[in-house]
Amino acid sequence: MNALIRAELLKLRTIRSTSWLLVTCLVLVGLDCLAIVATAGRGEGPGHIDDPHLFALGVGGAAIGEIVVLVLGIMSITQESRFRTDTASCLVTPRRGAIVVAKLVGVAVCGAVFAVLSVVVVIPLSALLVVLKGGTVVWGPEIGEVALGAVLVMVLYALIGVAVGALVHNQIAAIAGSLAWLLVVEQIILPLYPAIGRWTLGGASAALVQLGSVTTTRGSLLPVWGAAALLAAYAAAVAWVATRSTLTRDIT
Repeated sequence: MNALIRAELLKLRTIRSTSWLLVTCLVLVGLDCLAIVATAGRGEGPGHIDDPHLFALGVGGAAIGEIVVLVLGIMSITQESRFRTDTASCLVTPRRGAIVVAKLVGVAVCGAVFAVLSVVVVIPLSALLVVLKGGTVVWGPEIGEVALGAVLVMVLYALIGVAVGALVHNQIAAIAGSLAWLLVVEQIILPLYPAIGRWTLGGASAALVQLGSVTTTRGSLLPVWGAAALLAAYAAAVAWVATRSTLTRDIT
């Protein structure tokens, strides 16, 4: 098992797409932080310039990297089918369950690296933007909670990506379907129907990084602990189904 995990980490570290996805992740994180802080105005409402939580809201922008690590997870397993390397992998290691577990661990580690780098970038960026807007940078336990929440979100989304890739073997369909759900469907449900949206992936992610006040103004999201449990349950359930599917699927 250790050899399989090392092989997966080596693969992720050396293929060019991982580097490009990391760059994309950091750019998206920066843009999301900019969108949250730079659009803050005067007066009442969430995310206004006098809001003492504005700095933390900007740090919460790191969670946008969830999209990139989801794609990373999908590609890590669909590339095998696309280039027919899954056959060789199963011949070397007939235990398909071990292969899936190794991919889950490898991509989770990679997702954690993406998350930590995103947090390292977004904290000083958010502080700088708040100062430039004339606001006050308020340090407190909330910053650490949001940063840890962003890391957890990205790690779990990486696992979900692997599971989705194992279930939907077509790479384009898996990526397009996942992005359509996250960027279109959930963006409609969450602000309009928060009672339903709080139970979606996006609702759980927003709650984990405490972005509820800027995500929906028509209701409240789950508490942080509840969002963490829900997102972990989603990841575990999809990963279990994907593993069972992989064990019974024919490989040519």
